[in-house]
Amino acid sequence: EAGHALVGALMPEYDLVAKISIIPRGQAGGLTFFAPSEERLKSGLYSRSYLENQMVVALGGRVAEEVIFGQENVTTGASNDFMQVSRVARQMVEIWVQQKNWTSFHRWN
Repeated sequence: EAGHALVGALMPEYDLVAKISIIPRGQAGGLTFFAPSEERLKSGLYSRSYLENQMVVALGGRVAEEVIFGQENVTTGASNDFMQVSRVARQMVEIWVQQKNWTSFHRWN
């Protein structure tokens, strides 16, 4: 969780670290909670840079494991993080490809 919190704190245009728990909950070995800004809560809108930062923060735990334990000794703890990154990346492609196609469609009509 230290990896998520550290990377999250260093990322520009990202939510503030609100709480870190190392108590296992379900399949998670711990959790890092981020406090979204009031503006983001009200609008529900996310910029491309915010979503990219979200993926970087999600992978911060895996990077921390590699730094501390070495590549040969990483655990399966980052499996949920990889799923989150895949989900966010897929949504970004769907959203921006649709917008690009929509814009192209309107230019020709």
